[in-house]
Amino acid sequence: MMTRQERALRNAVILLAVATIMLGGLLFWSLRVMAALKGDVSETESPDVASAGGQPITDQQWVDELKKKHGDEVLIAMLNHIVVSKEAEALDITVTDAEVKKELERTIAGYGSEAQYYAQMETELGLSRKQVREEIVYRLTLQAVATAGITISDSEIDDYLASNAERFLPKKEMQLSMITVSTDKEAERVMDRLEQGEEFAALAREVSIDEESAVNGGSIGTVEENDPFWPEGLLETAAGLNTGDIAGPLENGDNYAIIRLEKITMPKQPSEKELRAQVRQELALEQSVPLQQLESDLRAKYDTSINIDNSLQD
Repeated sequence: MMTRQERALRNAVILLAVATIMLGGLLFWSLRVMAALKGDVSETESPDVASAGGQPITDQQWVDELKKKHGDEVLIAMLNHIVVSKEAEALDITVTDAEVKKELERTIAGYGSEAQYYAQMETELGLSRKQVREEIVYRLTLQAVATAGITISDSEIDDYLASNAERFLPKKEMQLSMITVSTDKEAERVMDRLEQGEEFAALAREVSIDEESAVNGGSIGTVEENDPFWPEGLLETAAGLNTGDIAGPLENGDNYAIIRLEKITMPKQPSEKELRAQVRQELALEQSVPLQQLESDLRAKYDTSINIDNSLQD
């Protein structure tokens, strides 16, 4: 089983598919904060947003503290959305619903379910479904702006496909659940309880020391058969199971895991047209300016400015 550090890295790789979400965590983590930063706060709201020991925290104190700590980042992110939208309009670039849907499908694929993905986005980044979609639209628009005018020849695509053929081979995807415990004896007791008919998900919630998967009944989502973030032996064991089969204990470092194969599938391969379009986009992005640099350039192009009360920065 992978460590929590490795899982965090794995999640980060998945989240690269929605790269601006990380900054979006600041931009959108609270709709109330965004409304406050833009001055869109109802006069009927209570001036006190919290209290401790009878001492209140006022709405203005809260907003001022947020501005001191995150004001620059939030404002820059808001400005980026504005200037990228303006440049896309000037270049007649529009991101379609089909493109957003496809990107969402690719992003969600690494999770146990769509519901689990959105729950994790809400828990970790404070993003609603609508906000996740908005950030995906932004990222796709930014990429389209970055690659506008860059031409990739068919021969370049052919060469890339020939040199990276293994990357595009179909890979089995295994939806797994896992119970993690500290000792071999604990793992054996878990196996005994499962053999006696106890339900895997309920047992995972009760005894698994991996909190992230335990709350989801042991579900760790979908794992490719050659996922580099998982031990090769564990993947080989999982690939040899039938749906519903349980295996373990599997030793890994100081911990022991019991796994259950929920489902195994061979993902639908993209058409030749879709594959070539994907490669064309990747090669174009390699030739474009870095996206962060593009955002900076566009802020300069559209004459942006930030006027922050310096007293809030002290």
